[in-house]
Amino acid sequence: MLEVLRIENYALIDSIEVEFRPGFNVLTGETGAGKSIIVGALNLVLGARASNETVRSGAKRAKIHAVFSLQRVPRRLKEILDEHEIELEDGQLHLSRVVGSDGRSRAYAGDSIVPITVLSRIGDELVDLHGQHDHQSLLKADRQLDLLDAFGGTESDAAKVGEQVTELRRLQQELAALESDDRERARRVEFLRFEVSEINAANLEPGEEDEVKARRNLITNAEKVVELTSAAYTALYEGEGQAAIDSVDAALTALDQLGEVDEQFRPLSEQLGAIRATLDDFCTELRRHTQELEFDPQELESLNQRISLIGNLKRKFGDSIDAILEYRDRAVAEVERFDQRDKSIAELQAQCGKLAKEAEAAARALSGKRQAAAAKLDKKVSSALQELGMKGGTFQTRIETVELTRTGADRVEFLLAANPGESPKPLRQVASGGEISRVMLGIKTVFASADKIPTLIFDEIDAGVGGAVANKVAARLRELAESHQTICITHLPQIAAAAHRHLHVAKSTAKGRTSTTAVAVDADARVNELARLLDGSLSEVSVQHAAEMLKAHGG
Repeated sequence: MLEVLRIENYALIDSIEVEFRPGFNVLTGETGAGKSIIVGALNLVLGARASNETVRSGAKRAKIHAVFSLQRVPRRLKEILDEHEIELEDGQLHLSRVVGSDGRSRAYAGDSIVPITVLSRIGDELVDLHGQHDHQSLLKADRQLDLLDAFGGTESDAAKVGEQVTELRRLQQELAALESDDRERARRVEFLRFEVSEINAANLEPGEEDEVKARRNLITNAEKVVELTSAAYTALYEGEGQAAIDSVDAALTALDQLGEVDEQFRPLSEQLGAIRATLDDFCTELRRHTQELEFDPQELESLNQRISLIGNLKRKFGDSIDAILEYRDRAVAEVERFDQRDKSIAELQAQCGKLAKEAEAAARALSGKRQAAAAKLDKKVSSALQELGMKGGTFQTRIETVELTRTGADRVEFLLAANPGESPKPLRQVASGGEISRVMLGIKTVFASADKIPTLIFDEIDAGVGGAVANKVAARLRELAESHQTICITHLPQIAAAAHRHLHVAKSTAKGRTSTTAVAVDADARVNELARLLDGSLSEVSVQHAAEMLKAHGG
């Protein structure tokens, strides 16, 4: 619901903060005091078009800020907020609109700057503003269908049809992809076959490139390897008088003799003996490398060709052997899918046909339920219109059969004949602000439990209304306020007396500047305001009548 509306430098308003409450809120005041200006400012923060003419004279910019409290976030609103990463703050949604004197406008939702279109979409989910304003969900065809489903209890049926049609469209797209561009796909598949053959012919093994390069490096440096290993072996084992093994043997002989003199040298002799054995093994292994290494020019050529082949495949298919093999596997899978396309096409055609029949049957059943619900709805709304003073007015739900979509096979449109003898016309073509407000009130009371929009605002609802009809309008507004926050601009005391919260809008002049204020009134102040609405005076009779009206509503 709308909690707070702050307005700065907008039209006649210098700075004002209006607090609203749950239930039924009314705004009253003299004609021209600024009631509609407040509603216009709210409409602006809900995404209406901005004009620099609304900026208060002498100000650089106008700013409107609205705070909405949301105990439950409706599905459509949640989708919009999630899409644009807009977060609530302690269960509140803050919306702002800034309009410069140069005509430039900025919109904010939460802490984010958003396009005006996004602000308007958010506004559509928060407020229905009935009168000469844009935010009227009942004038939109998609909402009319949603409301009919909610009223008729067919939302789950519609959701089932939506799921079936969504799956059907997915399968149809998959089928179309298989059937389209067949010649081009055939050429691609033939090229893939060639690539797969080329990769398979190479008989690649993961990690072999490093092994081949290491072997080539060894063969390329074979002469140097032989020379160095021979030098190492000679230094360790065969050097005349200088071999390391001879020095170790000499040391070992000396340690053995020391061990005979003193036993503490025996462990050292044993350690050196172990070293001597290790050195002997090491030299044997070193000699084996020297003897086994052969320089083979043909093997070197073969290795170079293998490395060249791997490099060529890497340039074409990936930066490693693993990547090349992964590319081949993907190509093989695509070729197999193409080879199986005839079978796949036949299977998809069968699935599409079966699902289409199921969806069409479900849509026909849904249409039947919608027709039955529409008949009940028309009767209820027409009755409500009669009660609200639109004698002879009739409401009609037109349902046309259309091509199957995710919402079914129906196009729904609400029609109204405001007077006897008139042909029903779409609601959006009803011109009178007061008339459309009463129509919307009648419809909204019927839809009270189905309508998910939390705040309803009625402007000019009392145009052409008085007497007993005014009492019925007031009763309907108060009834509606049990399930929705309801805000109404009125000149009728019957409506004002039925409200839970009464705001008095007044205009004053100081230092040559005119300003608008909005103050909550209760007790005697509210009685006096109702008396003024009754006959423009504070006579004993009007004050007493006003007090009785409030008492009748528990005030």
